Amino acid sequence: MLKKNGWIFIDKPIGLTSNSLLQKVRLNLGRVKAGFVGTLDPLASGCLPIAIGHATKVINLAEKVDKEYIFTICWGKQTDTGDLAGRVIKEKKKFPQNYNIKKILPNFVGKIKQTPPRYSSIKINGSRAYTLARKKIGFELKKREVKILSLKLLKQLSFDKAEFYVKCSSGTYIRSLAESISEALGTVGVLIQLRRVGFGNFNKNLISLDYFLSLVHSDDQNKVIEPIDQVFSWIKVLEINEKQLNKVLNGNCIEMSFFENDKFINPSEKYFFARHESEIVALGLIKKKNFYPKRILVS
Repeated sequence: MLKKNGWIFIDKPIGLTSNSLLQKVRLNLGRVKAGFVGTLDPLASGCLPIAIGHATKVINLAEKVDKEYIFTICWGKQTDTGDLAGRVIKEKKKFPQNYNIKKILPNFVGKIKQTPPRYSSIKINGSRAYTLARKKIGFELKKREVKILSLKLLKQLSFDKAEFYVKCSSGTYIRSLAESISEALGTVGVLIQLRRVGFGNFNKNLISLDYFLSLVHSDDQNKVIEPIDQVFSWIKVLEINEKQLNKVLNGNCIEMSFFENDKFINPSEKYFFARHESEIVALGLIKKKNFYPKRILVS
């Protein structure tokens, strides 16, 4: 029997939209309820977490986690989309050397202001920015603050291409970062390759889409579906008994007196999972030593 709740970590191939991949996964699982977190453009590859069943109820907890990418910049040209999908709008025959690249990278670590690409999914008065850009409708994009936790030059692939690693906050646009790095080096550049290699504390052991689609038996599919709580290492788990379970499933709070050590509860921690007999049953909040269920995660 197929597990109805959990996470699958697919290695999204280049050329597919995130939504197209999601529909293939849903179809292979018998059209279960599913959703992905952290859209990847068609030209990008890598980690795409897919929530199955009741795991879709906690997708919002995963949206703000840090991401890790490996990306390649091609120096000397700039496109209107910031990647290879667009048309070249500027060229400059200046190709930075390793020393100069490494020298300016620390300037981008920490909190920085970033203007999203015009060809992005940001909504402007109800319309996607990329839709307006394609129709050549004028609009303004406001700068936003993002955080770069780590930025490294991995290797210079050729005189006009270099590969980088970045760990950044949610909402960071790597296309914009690539253009800003190029500008700081006195040239122009375009993102030609992007791969997401990390997604918070989520599993980095990705499975290929082809392999997943080859799994037709529920026992095999179950092996690649991870428990709801396993990807949220920062959320503690409360073990509850059957009496407490009935209260939780009916939307009632339960007292915290059954815990051996009150130090387990940290006021700064916002969410907790409740687990009964190895199954995560609810996500809730702690208030005045009571657990209040906010989302029931079982049928």
